[in-house]
Amino acid sequence: MKTIRRIFSIALAMAFAGCVLTNTVFASNMLISSRNTTTYLALGDSITAGFGLSDPDTESFVSLFGEEIGATTINYGVSGLTAATLAETLETGEYDSYLSMVDVVTITIGGNDLLHTFYQYLLDLYNATFGTDLTVTDVQTWFTDGTSYQEEISTVLSLLTSDEGIAEAVASVSGAGTTAIADIQSIITHILSVNSDAIILLANQYNPYASLAVLEDYAAMSTLFDTAVTAFNALLTQVDSMSDNVVVVDVYSAGIATNVNLLTMNFDFHPNATGHATIAEAMLSAYETVAAPSEAESETEAETAATAENPTTGVAIALLPMAITLAAAVTAVAGKRK
Repeated sequence: MKTIRRIFSIALAMAFAGCVLTNTVFASNMLISSRNTTTYLALGDSITAGFGLSDPDTESFVSLFGEEIGATTINYGVSGLTAATLAETLETGEYDSYLSMVDVVTITIGGNDLLHTFYQYLLDLYNATFGTDLTVTDVQTWFTDGTSYQEEISTVLSLLTSDEGIAEAVASVSGAGTTAIADIQSIITHILSVNSDAIILLANQYNPYASLAVLEDYAAMSTLFDTAVTAFNALLTQVDSMSDNVVVVDVYSAGIATNVNLLTMNFDFHPNATGHATIAEAMLSAYETVAAPSEAESETEAETAATAENPTTGVAIALLPMAITLAAAVTAVAGKRK
């Protein structure tokens, strides 16, 4: 009888050990899982900042995208930001503490580089033609309040009607795009140097004035921007090839709805809420393409790490069949004793 009790005790102890060790591993896996919170940093210009939206905290592509991926979101969008300014800011190391811990970075940059050059070109053309002494701020004001300055806008755009005028404007804006690409490469390089594992989603540029192509007085502006933006986006392929973690998101082809209104001639180039939702969808699609393989690898690595940290797991699992066999033997012996 003592022998039976001893065998039974050993069987119970082994079974209990297996259960305890297995539960310990399960708890460890739960802890690892709880640490897998996605952190998302948004960098860029006024589009990232959500300029013009009624409620950027709920309507911007940053908030929509962050919510979709279940991330803790940090938004550092700055209106008026250019590629050069962002590159210089990153080089100071100001954002390094955030960059080192994030999983995802989105960037909208380059639009101001193109627009500022466009405004400067129009200013120089206007002053040379009419002998005026306007500043680039004046021209920018015209286009940000198109309703009040329709006459000025029509006048300055009429200077672009010739093939030569459009060609010169395109060359000027495209030149700014080439410079911006170099700054964007510096931006990406810096981010990767701080965090090589971060997924970087860079939005390309869209033509905010595409809808003006049907109006004779404004068709030149639409043509100019489409040509310059297309050339800029083609150069972004250089950035796309910098790392497997870097993806240029095709916002241009997504069909962004903007605040350009043909009735009030509002030349605001910022996306409205619908446009932001479209950008968020494009970002999400790109993110899922890159993140899916990474997440699968992370899960495998986590499982391997859990096993390595708990080497008794294999022993516990191996002991379970033995415990079951011993329990059966005890039952059989007990039956014979009866």
